[in-house]
Amino acid sequence: MLNKDIPRETLDRLKLVVFDSDGVSVPRGTEIREHVSSEHIDLTIRAFMVNRKLVELLARLRKRVMIVIASGRSLLHLETMYGTLLGDGTILQAENGNLSLIGGRIVQHFAYSETYFGMLAAIRRDARTLPIKGIEPKQLIVSVHAERELPEMYDIVERHDERHELKTMWNGEAFDIQRRDVSKAAGLQKLMKHIGVTPEETLAIGDRVNDVELLASVGVAISADKSTAPAEFWTEGEGLPGEILAQYLVETYEL
Repeated sequence: MLNKDIPRETLDRLKLVVFDSDGVSVPRGTEIREHVSSEHIDLTIRAFMVNRKLVELLARLRKRVMIVIASGRSLLHLETMYGTLLGDGTILQAENGNLSLIGGRIVQHFAYSETYFGMLAAIRRDARTLPIKGIEPKQLIVSVHAERELPEMYDIVERHDERHELKTMWNGEAFDIQRRDVSKAAGLQKLMKHIGVTPEETLAIGDRVNDVELLASVGVAISADKSTAPAEFWTEGEGLPGEILAQYLVETYEL
């Protein structure tokens, strides 16, 4: 359930519902192990798949609104985790707003220079000198997984970020390093313009630091963890927050 009902007139104008991934649509918890030698690299990543209950709820909800799964993960992983949803038109937004998969077509929302990619390469190289678990494969951001928040990681980013273009976010599992002006919110604005939807017609749910701007950018914001991502509405009770919200919307819309 939610802490309080969303006004029906607000729900009636919605066209788009955005679900955060880890901790909202699937359980939180990524296991990553990386070993690099002079001869090869061994990389193992373990993440959760979307469950049948949420797949069934979203299939019903899609009769009324468009669905977006927004994540810091790569499209490669999102396509695997949410593959059962893609045939019905669910949009995937990856790497904290950088990329969207819309009907089988990849849209990159922001342009990047060779200097930027060189900076990321240097950060990845130096990050491997720290006691990290591994670096998640991504195109446009760097995600460094660690057992704990490492102050040295901020020093590495600052050393290579001569133009102060980057921001570093610790999400409890990993450092996400990316351009300051890029976020889930900025990526969603690009996506909304692309598909012809306004912020007032959009609802979003999120639970972490990379969702705070996202929730502030939409007409209806739902927090899955009000201590880190406060909003007027929040989910309550047992179960995945994404399932709780989807169930609420399906019942309210009588789908």
